[in-house]
Formats: sequence, C-alpha cells, structure tokens
Amino acid sequence: MTAEDSNAGERLSLMIDIARCTGCKSCEVACKQEHGLGSGVYRNRVLWLTGEAEAEAAPTPVPTLDFLNVTCQHCERPACLRACPVSPKALSKDPVTGVVTVNEDRCTGCGECVVACPYGAIGYDPIDHHAVKCDLCADRRAEGLGPACASVCPGKAIQFGKHDVLVSQAADSGRSAGEHDPFLMGPGTVYLEPLKEGPAFSLAALARRNGPALMDDPDARAQMGTDPTEFPYRHARADRKPNRVEAGGCALCFNCCTTKFHFRDDKLVRITGNEEDPLLEGRVCPKSQLSVQLHTSDKRLTEPMKRVGKRGENKFEPISWDQALDEIAEKLKALRDKYGSEALALFSGTRTGIMVNRGYLRLFAQMWGTPNIESTEAFCSAGKNMAYTLIQGVGGSGNSYTEGDMGSAEMYVFIGDNQAETRPVYFGMINDWRLRNGARMVAVDPRFTVTASKADEWLAIRPGADMALGLALIHHIFANDLHDAAFCESDIMGWSEWRDFVLEKNYDADWAAPITDLPADAIRRLATDIAKADGCVIFGSRGLNQHSNSLQTNRVFMFLAAMTGNWGRAGGAYFNVGAGVPIEANAPMERRGKIERPKIQSTPVAWADAIRTSKPYPLKGLITSNNPLAMWPDQTKAREALESLDLLVHVELFPNETTAYADYVLPAATGIEKGEIGRSNDDRRIVWIDQMMDPPGNAKPDGWIWTELGKRLGFDDVMKEEYKDSAFFWDDALIDNDHMRGVTQKRLHSVPYRWVRFPVADETAPEIETLYLKGTTAIGKPEGHRFPSKSGKLEFWSPDMETKFNGLGLSAFPEFYGEREQLIDGPYMELLEDDGADGVISTLRAEPTINSPGRIVQPSEHAPGQALRDAGYDTELVTGRPPAPQFHAWTHYAWQAQEMWPDLYMQIHPDKAVALGIEDGKRVKVETSHGEIEARAWVTTGIRKTSVFIPIGWGEQQPYHPWRPVNYLTDKAQRDPLSGQTNLKTYLCRVSPA
Repeated sequence: MTAEDSNAGERLSLMIDIARCTGCKSCEVACKQEHGLGSGVYRNRVLWLTGEAEAEAAPTPVPTLDFLNVTCQHCERPACLRACPVSPKALSKDPVTGVVTVNEDRCTGCGECVVACPYGAIGYDPIDHHAVKCDLCADRRAEGLGPACASVCPGKAIQFGKHDVLVSQAADSGRSAGEHDPFLMGPGTVYLEPLKEGPAFSLAALARRNGPALMDDPDARAQMGTDPTEFPYRHARADRKPNRVEAGGCALCFNCCTTKFHFRDDKLVRITGNEEDPLLEGRVCPKSQLSVQLHTSDKRLTEPMKRVGKRGENKFEPISWDQALDEIAEKLKALRDKYGSEALALFSGTRTGIMVNRGYLRLFAQMWGTPNIESTEAFCSAGKNMAYTLIQGVGGSGNSYTEGDMGSAEMYVFIGDNQAETRPVYFGMINDWRLRNGARMVAVDPRFTVTASKADEWLAIRPGADMALGLALIHHIFANDLHDAAFCESDIMGWSEWRDFVLEKNYDADWAAPITDLPADAIRRLATDIAKADGCVIFGSRGLNQHSNSLQTNRVFMFLAAMTGNWGRAGGAYFNVGAGVPIEANAPMERRGKIERPKIQSTPVAWADAIRTSKPYPLKGLITSNNPLAMWPDQTKAREALESLDLLVHVELFPNETTAYADYVLPAATGIEKGEIGRSNDDRRIVWIDQMMDPPGNAKPDGWIWTELGKRLGFDDVMKEEYKDSAFFWDDALIDNDHMRGVTQKRLHSVPYRWVRFPVADETAPEIETLYLKGTTAIGKPEGHRFPSKSGKLEFWSPDMETKFNGLGLSAFPEFYGEREQLIDGPYMELLEDDGADGVISTLRAEPTINSPGRIVQPSEHAPGQALRDAGYDTELVTGRPPAPQFHAWTHYAWQAQEMWPDLYMQIHPDKAVALGIEDGKRVKVETSHGEIEARAWVTTGIRKTSVFIPIGWGEQQPYHPWRPVNYLTDKAQRDPLSGQTNLKTYLCRVSPA
C-alpha cells in the first residue's frame, strides 16, 4: 500500500453543483483578490455554455444554458506534473491532501504544464512568466479557512472538504457525481449530476459547447492595455496582508450584501462577505468584491473643476472647493432672481445613496424652494411604488428572505425579473430552498435568462405583454372558482368589482394567447398552479416596471397574489425590488423657501422641454449627481437640453457623458469613504456602512457638498455643520417615525453584521419576519387594521379611487393596453399633451405635480406600429441589465468587470442572425425611429426569434470599452401617465451588420 493510498481519506476537493451555479463569476473575483492576480491571469474560470436540448413535449429543440467552473482537478496522476521539464520540478503533489501546487519561483514559464492539462485549468502570468494554478487556497487553509471561491459563492454551488465526505454527502441528498475522467488521471473535483432530465452528465461534452464569442475576445482585452490593474493586485501577499477588518455592506444593488473591508493600515486590500451574518453567511456577488477597484482606481475624479471649453468638449481647469462653491452659489442666486426658485432642478439617484436623496438633498430643495427634485425612480420603479402605496398604504412586500417565510413557498414565479443576475445572493437562497423542498419554479421572460435556465419552465412571452398575461391568469382563476374567497371577502376592497370587470371583458387565456405569444393551455396551467400552490411568491422587477402601463401591470400582478391568498402570509407574496426605506429629513415649515409653481411632471425626462423652451415654465439650472446623458431616454433631445442650461453642476465619482457638458464638476466620495446605508432592500434590512477611509484627493461626501453649498445660501441653521457626520445625521434627522425609530446607530452597531430589519419602533423592539399576518395590526395603525392602508384592507377599487384615475384619463379598473411599438397592433397609451403644456395637476400625488393625462387608443389601420413595420422596423427591442459583474456605469471603471463582460452586446436568435448575415461577435447596427447605436452580436437560441436584447450601462466616455448607450434608441414620450414611468423595454427596431 502506498502512502497516498493510506491517506486517501484525507484527500481534499471541491464539489461543484451545476444545478446551483448561476455563472455570476463571484468565485473568479474572490480568487483574484485572494491571490493578487492581475488582468488576464486566472486560477479558476467560469465558462458560459449555450446550446440546445431536445424536450419531450416540444417538437423543436429548446435552449440550454450551463456554467462550468474550470479549476485544477488535483488529479491522482497529474499530467501537469509529469510534463514539467524543470529539475527539481516546479510542480508538486501533497501526498496527504492530494493538492497539486506550482512553485512560481522555480517555474521557468515554458508552458508545458499549461498545454498538458486536458482540463484547461492552468493559467499563465505573461508579465512574471510563470504558470498559475489553484492550490485550494493554501494560505487560507493554513489559517483554518476554506478556499475563497467556496466562501463567497452566492448559490452554494461550491463546497470544500474531504473528497470522500463530499461524495457521501451528495449521495445522502440523492445526488451523484458525474463522470469526467476520460483521461484516466483520477481528478479530485466532484461535479454533481444536473437535476434536470436529459443526457447523462459529461464534462467533456459540456466543454465542447460554445459560449459567447465576446466573453474571451483577445481584441477586446487588448483595448484595456497590457496591465490595467492597480494596488492591491499584482502585489506580494505581505503587502496585502490586512491588519484591520471593518464590518459594513455593499451599496450597489438591492441585495444589500453585508461585507467585511480588509485594510492594511489606510489602504483597502480586500472586500469579502461577512461570515457572521446569520442570513447571508458571507455570500456575496462579484460586484461587492471588485468594488475595491472603485476605491483604488486612478480614474476617479479628485479635484473640483470648472469648464473652460464649449459644452461637450470636456475641457476643464482645476479649482478650489471654495471657488467652486462660491461661484455656484452666486450663479444660483442670479438664477433665482431672474426666473424664480423653481427654475432649479435637482436629479440624483443610484450613485448618491438614499441618505442623500431623502436627507441632505431633500433639505436643500425645501430650503431653496424648488419642487423639481427627482431620483431615478421614474426609470426604475415609480409604477410599482405607486401601486404598493395605493393598494397597501406603504411600499414593499412584508415578507423576508428566511427559510420560514420565502423559503417555505411551494412555487416561485419570476415575471420580468432575472433575479439570478440582478440579485445573485437572494436568488441563490431561493434556488437552494426550492431544490431542497421540491418547489416549482417558472420564469416568464422574452429571454432564456440565467433565472430561466434554473426554472422548471420557461415561457417566452412577447415583450410588453405582461399585463395581458396577468389578466388572463386572474380570469382563469375566477372563472374556475380557484380564488381564496375568504381572503378576498375579508381583506380586499373592490375584489368583486375587479372580478366582474375581468369576466365582462373576457380577458381569458384564448384572448391573451395571441397577445402574449404563449399557448393558451400554458396560461391556464400556470394560473391553476399558482392558485393551488400552498404559498406562491411572484417576483416582478424592471421587466414589469419599465413600461407605459407600469402602474396597471403591477396592480394586476398584485391582485393576482392577493386573490390567491398570497399576501400577508409566510411563503406567499408579490415581490418587486426594494421595500423602500421610510426616512425623510424635513426643514421647519417657516424656514422653507416659497414655492409658487407646481412640480414639472414626476419624471426628469419632462424637464428637457422646460429647459429648451421654458414651457410650462423655465428650468435653467440643473445639479445632478447621476448621468442623464446615458440614463434619460431620447439621448439626442437630452443633449440638446443640457446644452441649453444656464448652469449645470455635476457631482460624480468618475468622468462620464454628463461631466463633459457640466459648468462645474464636483468630485464625490462613496460608500466607506463617507458613511451611508445600503440600497432600498427587498428584505427590509437596513445595512449600515461606516466611514472607514478617506476619499481620494480632494473628493468630498455628498453630505459635505450640500451642507457647504447650503451654508453659502444661508441654510446653515437647518443644514447643520454636525450633519456632515452621516452617523449623527441618521440618528438626529432621519429616523423619527414608527417604522425606523429603533434603527439607531447603537442598535446597528450592536450586531457584527450591521443590519436591522425594520419596522422596529424602538431600540428594544423585536424584528418581525413576516408583516401583515392574520390577526395582527399594521405598524402605526388603529387596532384591527391588518394592512397599513386607510381602510386596513388591500385597496384595489373604490368610487373615490375611480374618480382619481379618471382625472388622468384612465380607470381604476385594469383595462388592458400595451406598448405602441409592437409586431402586432393592440391598444396603446397616448399622452394627450406634450411636456411643454400646462397639463393637469395629478390626482394621485400628494404634492402639486403637473401631469400629462393619457388615453387608451384602440388599434386601427393607421396604428403607429404598422407604419414602423412598413418602414422596416420588424424586430422587438428589449433592454435590461447585463450579467452579474456589471452594474450600470459603476463597474465600467473597474478593469475586472471589463475583462469578464467587455463590450455592449446584442443578443439575437441564430435564425434571425443567418437571415440578416450577422455573425457571432461581429459589430451590428441597431436602429429605432428615435436613434441608432452599434453593438456586438451574441448569437444565441436563448431569445425569441423575433426579438433582440441590449443591456444598459455602457457609455461613450468610459475608459475601456466605450459604446453609445442604449437610450439613444428610446423615446421620452412613451410613458405611463399615472406614475410617470418611461417605457424603456419595448420598441420596434431594425438590425443590420455594421
């Protein structure tokens, strides 16, 4: 018996579950952080593999999408070790653990091991000239930790341990290891067989499938330069060893992951998940980790700047903060004297943070006296926010991502929500629970998304037809008495009126089938499954929100959840991103500036006309801490508007398209450079992030900027000096309400994971897992009010509500309409007045707001869709979020996100690509009647044959892979008259090779 045989039980391995892997590449990012690897150098890779599989019930092949984690297999008979020509060899194998290690100091960089490995698992460092490979994180193992990749994996797809124990655990849970040893080398990594029916697992067969050409394009990587990395990457481990670790969170997306920030003295060296978090357990997506590159980037704005060239020329000179703020204050005063205080508009959003938007910026707007303050809600979630408020009284679901609540559902339905890529950690939890519990998962989306790839069924709906589907589901459930009659009677106001309306309109599955392009039987089956499930969670997101029927579509799916009893219970919910954060800073009424004119619409896209034409009244100044020249629809008109401003001030982290047009550019701090909370979280968790380091150069926190500007305008008695301390501002000015009074700094810092789930009325109040349960009273409401609405019920219809809707041209009943640009003609929305008109005052908003009423236009031979189709616009354009490593424009300044997903792409079906002469990876031109852009083709069966998909986030001023943003293709006039939400999702386009 050999020494290796006697220690076989000590062999270490990774076990990788393809059923749980979502291809997010969090493991890649963790590996590079742990080992200080630079651009193009890997110890592990996650491959995206597309193809088709025969489905029993389908006459044609259906798309498949799998993800393969390629890393060292730590073989019993390693080919790499045998191939190494160095003496003594640069590779060795531990006789006990079986771990194969490369000695980088001894390696000559000959590449023999790279070529010899049949798994493609060995990387190469072209700068230091040596092989690079996984050693199962030897340094972490020496400290009693496991490999970095396993510690962060959002989907629990990677486990680490002794090989035999892992195999036994898999068998105990009914899983088996797949065969992947055609080379007879005894690989140690365990790949679990997929759960879906199909051909037997074969690593070799999987690896033969293709991925997107644009993921590994050497030309795209060459655009980044030979080595774009900065500290701490490509530095010795000793230089990166932390001596200070702080708990905090990621402020990028709605997952609000808790993190730990690792410092060596004053330098940030690593971001990891917080393993002390009882909910997330240290799991994070790639964005959280590669955020270290935002704090160390040499591309950050670091000095205030003043424009010295023409708008758009990008010519500036650095100036002091005093000069910048003094001059801005004087120009603001002159603006007010000439046009009135309402002539100043304030636009802020994602980058700036909730504390700024509802705190510092809100105070400034009140003190100055302008109603024209907007966040990015009109582009993200205005429709669903209004729907929740109308129906429930407050925003967001009352459910939680816990095993006893969301984890207990029998069914999960994702409609317009690709959660696996937008919120990978939450999806990992949902997917894990449904796999363990045998719950059903359905994805409704024009694309075969990552979420759809994990689902039991994919319904490839026509873009923009979601409302029709929801109505048909409601009709089928009512027609077959499948609704929860007791809940409807006791807890839904207007349920019978909705029932009568839907049945009278005959919104059944046969009516919806041609609109949705889904089989009527599939619609009826989905309705039955939802109604009969013991707990169904319906997830919606931007795919429902970003439409001209946003409010009504959300109300329809909220009603679907309510009528089936999936509201105010564990394991049943309508979930649409973000529960809202109930905080507001308010200036004393006697200190507020006088506002004499109503707000110009509830969306900043309407400001373009007021800027250019001074109608309905002049907007001449804009202070923005976002990027209108990528985000606003109809980019041509947006640029014309910004050129017409008397004053444009841009507060930002990185230079972008809007920076080039600004009169003053003010460098901002972010996250751990200023202290803030995370985003509006699905789970009602408030995650606190301390200030842990100084911002680069002379950059300042937004709160400091607004406080200093306010001081120059005489606001310092309200915008106090001590409010520059964000933690003090939080306790003193933001949380004095029944929901938030207990979320104090003391309580947030009392736990090592820095979060509290609201509502908590005081510091000792317990957190509530599921709100609005039967027999409970809503926070701050009279006894017996189960829900926080005025009536205590879910309010879907009343005569008063009908009157309010009528005031804007619609009904409170869910009359169907879709988008005006479709391949089939149907009812669509038409605004009755343009943005320069006086309009009407909104009947659905608390503050006086000019609104353009609308009307539903029935299809006719003169329909706009027909005219566009006649002009050659024969393809459905869909827009949305890119894969998990990218987030809006933030990550486009991080080199690692760029090497994963470098270029703007357009997904297109192979049949359409062949017909148009388009090749995978090649440049294409995409045109709508509103503008045109170019992108690179991603030819895939994972999209409808009549559609193409282009993601958001790219821009013309980005450093690595600049492209025109997709909003050159969109139209500011196509929007919801009720909520102001713009249609960003569905247009007719034509596509051709570039």
